[in-house]
Amino acid sequence: MVFKKCVAEFIGTFLLCYVGIGAVLQNNNPVSSPIIFVCLIVGLASGFGPISGCHLNPSVSLAFFLNGQMKLKDLICYFISQFTGAYCGFLFLYQFLKSLKNEVKDLACNVYGELSPTNIHVLSAFLFEAFITCFFVYVILVNCHKKEAPFIIAFTIGAISYLGGNLTGGSMNPARSLAPALIMGGAALKQVWLFMIAPLVGSCGSVLLYRYFFSKSEQKIKEKDEEELMEINNTKA
Repeated sequence: MVFKKCVAEFIGTFLLCYVGIGAVLQNNNPVSSPIIFVCLIVGLASGFGPISGCHLNPSVSLAFFLNGQMKLKDLICYFISQFTGAYCGFLFLYQFLKSLKNEVKDLACNVYGELSPTNIHVLSAFLFEAFITCFFVYVILVNCHKKEAPFIIAFTIGAISYLGGNLTGGSMNPARSLAPALIMGGAALKQVWLFMIAPLVGSCGSVLLYRYFFSKSEQKIKEKDEEELMEINNTKA
């Protein structure tokens, strides 16, 4: 069962990076790019959500682990699947773009300072990434059991992408940030630490926020509903 979930996380993260980032790079429009992500996330969440929860992001998996909804061994397996999926996705995208051009200068690496379009300061970039990740993951924790969750999560990502595109790239995802930095190297690789740590800090904040707003009894009811939903999906599978 864990293997099936890991395969789903690998494929989902691969498609998120290869198709999602690829479409954004080819399109390069601040308005339509978030719309592309909204549509893609709805499809991915609908297709892989019943199997693995469609985390596709170490920040999301960490929050579920800290909230007692995931075992440590599953967390490690998810991390491996997400990072390898992201790396393969960006590697395929790099080769694809290279076949169209002689040189690939931009692979949507997350950056700050002089490399950022707005020259955002390192501290501001860190706080921004931590804040948007906290909000994004909190939305997932609250709504993941709902039928309309794919749309809620997708539209949240679209709004954040529109806001963060010109600031830091709006990562919220350590796997999505590390993969292109490893491929491109240079300054992007030197700055990737921020986009590894800040989202994880934001993830921890989301769990604290969730536990503050929801009582233990409400959380147990929610977790029971999730378990029943997973049992139904497993029976169908």
